[in-house]
Amino acid sequence: MAFEPLREPLWLLGRHLGTVGLPPTILKAFLKLVLKGLDFLHSECHIIHTDLKSDNLLLGFEDRSVINDYVRKQKENPPQSKEVHGHPIYQSRPDFGGLRKGVGLLKISDFGAAVFGNATNFYFVAQLWELLQDISLLDGLRPEGDRYSREAHFAQMIGLLGPPPQELLDRADNATLSSLYTVEGEFKHPQLIPSEAFTFSDLTPFLQGEDKRLFIEFASEMLKWLPEERSSAKVLYNDPWLSFRSAIDRRSED
Repeated sequence: MAFEPLREPLWLLGRHLGTVGLPPTILKAFLKLVLKGLDFLHSECHIIHTDLKSDNLLLGFEDRSVINDYVRKQKENPPQSKEVHGHPIYQSRPDFGGLRKGVGLLKISDFGAAVFGNATNFYFVAQLWELLQDISLLDGLRPEGDRYSREAHFAQMIGLLGPPPQELLDRADNATLSSLYTVEGEFKHPQLIPSEAFTFSDLTPFLQGEDKRLFIEFASEMLKWLPEERSSAKVLYNDPWLSFRSAIDRRSED
């Protein structure tokens, strides 16, 4: 799949705006576009992206002059390069400078891991916390340090969602299942399950009041163990959180 030149991932927009993460009003507008695109993929193409994350949501260039100036600067000061199999490989320079006027269109990219189906992606929803405040909902880090493990990641999911239903475990790959569960069906790593303070509310301190309540309800519609129980992109497009404006949002718009 080929795209026109694209600027950078959506998460970098916060840097241009001078904010930590994206303001909710801005993210909501982009989410509407993403959900519209996902509905088309699911309903018309019957494709699940499977690797939908903030790095794969790319903004287009807001003006052609940005590309022209970038090319001119590369010619004037070429990046370092090395030769591989007789061809030069240049060091990446992804800095296109500040935004000049608005932003370009948002595109869903990187379909290399796509499969046929129509379920809403679980992990994309978990990354909303990163887009809003640059914090991770499920980082998979073990309590004793900063080392990631699949067991800790799964334990965090249990802490938020409760134990997975037997129906899901019955579908699991035997090797994966045996690394997590005993033959009696007991989770092997209960010590990794977070405390009762590990809740959606405590993990969302950056939103308040009705905005927070609606956001958690929005995310909870997708953060479900069974794919068939997750709300579709078509349904989520009309979710109340996406149209809600807090008092802070209204003041910033005035």
